[in-house]
Amino acid sequence: MSEIKRVLVVDDDDNMRNGLKLTISRMGIDVDVAIDANDGFEKAMKTNYDLIISDIKMPKIDGITFFKMLKNAGVKTPLCFITAYATVETAVEALKLGAFDYIIKPFPPEVIEELIERVFSINNLKQEDHNEDRKYVYKSRYMAEIFNLALDVASSDATVLITGESGTGKEVLAKFIHENSRRKAKPFVAVNCAAIPENLVESEFFGYEKGAFTGAEKRKPGKFEIADGGTILLDEIGEIPINLQAKLLRVLQEKEIERLGGLKPIPVDVRIIATTNRDLLEEVKKGNFREDLYYRLNVINLHIPPLRRRKDDILHLAEFFVEKYSKLNRKKAKNLSEDAKSTLVNYDWPGNVRELEHTIERAVILSKGDKITSKDLFLHGLVFHEESLVEEVKTVDSDISNDEDSKEPEKISFTNTLKNRSIADVEKELILNTLKDVGGNRTKAAEILGITVRTLRNKLKEYREQGIDIDKYLND
Repeated sequence: MSEIKRVLVVDDDDNMRNGLKLTISRMGIDVDVAIDANDGFEKAMKTNYDLIISDIKMPKIDGITFFKMLKNAGVKTPLCFITAYATVETAVEALKLGAFDYIIKPFPPEVIEELIERVFSINNLKQEDHNEDRKYVYKSRYMAEIFNLALDVASSDATVLITGESGTGKEVLAKFIHENSRRKAKPFVAVNCAAIPENLVESEFFGYEKGAFTGAEKRKPGKFEIADGGTILLDEIGEIPINLQAKLLRVLQEKEIERLGGLKPIPVDVRIIATTNRDLLEEVKKGNFREDLYYRLNVINLHIPPLRRRKDDILHLAEFFVEKYSKLNRKKAKNLSEDAKSTLVNYDWPGNVRELEHTIERAVILSKGDKITSKDLFLHGLVFHEESLVEEVKTVDSDISNDEDSKEPEKISFTNTLKNRSIADVEKELILNTLKDVGGNRTKAAEILGITVRTLRNKLKEYREQGIDIDKYLND
């Protein structure tokens, strides 16, 4: 079972405090509450929390002072502020002091869930090792050259374009550049351009003034303002709509932004790193991407090849992930069997390092023996997808299955275990076993399975309708 996380909520409002406790508890997380800053400080001194969520406006001691008290006491727990529009400027100042993020009231439960997933994801990386270099795992000569070049690039303020397939580690390389630059003490703000609705991209990037549009009751800073002094990562830059590209070009040229509804430019000091899995030159030819913006972004280009083209890294990464997830899940470290190593090296990894990490995490949690075997990897005969978690792909013909001289005995053995069973049954068993092994934590189970929480919920609803007692697998 994975380690139970613990969160402290500090808020003088009973409804907000209780609502947050209910939402977070449903994620399988232990929650403590405090009615004010003094109460919160006492609890933070006694308990090692994974996250503290605090209101900014509280009686006697406000949230900012509370944050400074924690820092002075040596508490390094990530802190997120809850704020009304009227205190956004204060929240931005808190970010510059080192707060993790802020959330504007009112907000739906999904916002809190997404925040917690981000915090715990970052915490997990930090727990891997106190040596920061351990986060950057590679063995191949090509990746060594890439990181050496990135180290040289980090000392400058040049704009960087990182290219490569999804899951190759483009954001990891961007963070490496930031952490080795003069900006490392300032914010690193990652923006997923593909995840922002087209009509909200401009307000997310540049912010807006009060009254800029219906519902804009207070001024809100954009991502560029929040990243001031630091680095902004524009992830999947090729997804930005063409009409916004001219405004982004102006930021690169003039080093200033203008909020929606604003009357004057605002200077910003940010380094821009962009990533893409597209061929931007081809997008330029198609008229989907501005040529001048492309050349402004492509001052320095770093290309990360897919994992299938750097086989030397596969086992090195796999062993690192085995150690990482054994520690995180409080399991005895396991070795990879020879057949597992062979399977890992010979698999094409269409999802690259991200897929490899999920595969190893799942194997660490679900494997029962002293070693992780090829069967534990679920890479033979099955492939995992978003909406249909398990799909049948190539199977071994019966005449080959009976051939004692076959060079793929493990593949045949695994395929044989599926005889007389439907793919849906295999999928169901995998999902329910994963839930059981993580103590019913749906967020953790979805991460291990490589699907969204929504997809998992839909699957569980389907099983419930089939008469399966789902509640015994859940923790809420």
